[in-house]
Amino acid sequence: MDRFWIPPEGWHEPFSLHGEEARHCSRVMRKREGDWIEGFDGKGGWARGPITSVNRNSIDVAVEESGKSQTLSPRIEIAVGIPKGKTFDLIVQKAVELGVSAIHPILSEQGMVKIPPSHFPKKKGKWDRIALEACKQCGQNFLPEISSPENLATYLSRSDHVSIKLVGALLPETKPIKTIFSKIAEPDSVILLVGPEGDFSPNEYDEIQSKNFLPVGLGGLTLRVETAILAMISSTRYQFSC
Repeated sequence: MDRFWIPPEGWHEPFSLHGEEARHCSRVMRKREGDWIEGFDGKGGWARGPITSVNRNSIDVAVEESGKSQTLSPRIEIAVGIPKGKTFDLIVQKAVELGVSAIHPILSEQGMVKIPPSHFPKKKGKWDRIALEACKQCGQNFLPEISSPENLATYLSRSDHVSIKLVGALLPETKPIKTIFSKIAEPDSVILLVGPEGDFSPNEYDEIQSKNFLPVGLGGLTLRVETAILAMISSTRYQFSC
């Protein structure tokens, strides 16, 4: 069933689509009166039913079924050094499909990507759209929080709210992620951190570990940024999800 987003402030039952979502529904998806669609508010709420009217910039839907989805446990937050090209777009899409709750793009000392602050809103807007489309496609009813790009130190200063924090690293003290998981009870939330293509600098690793991040490994091979973070998300979901 085709799914459409209604901002939380506009959520009600029966529900209506407005603006771009209404135009996409009628002009692109060619929906007509009587067709069933599903709406979700990005906060867990969902409802579905038949379209009752189609206007130029609005569509009304009669609700036949509705509910509230439960958040996945544990809550997973990722922070990733921004890689070159469109790779971060892929990370956002796949992270949504794996049920990540928050995504933080990180600028670091050795990262190859430099983004001027004037471009932050455009980048964030693009990632928000990718996340929304991924939610529609995979049935996720929670839109993740996506930050504007920020430097590592700024992000780390806000990381004390989570007790289980892991950083993908090739350091002498790195332990396999399965070894770390075997020693901890199921957490309420987890932060997963991965550096950029140039990796974090020694000074950055010192700062990361001062914030109680545990360095974990995913095998003996050196992984690309996107491979590493998606492997860490999948491992966390496998270990702790029902």
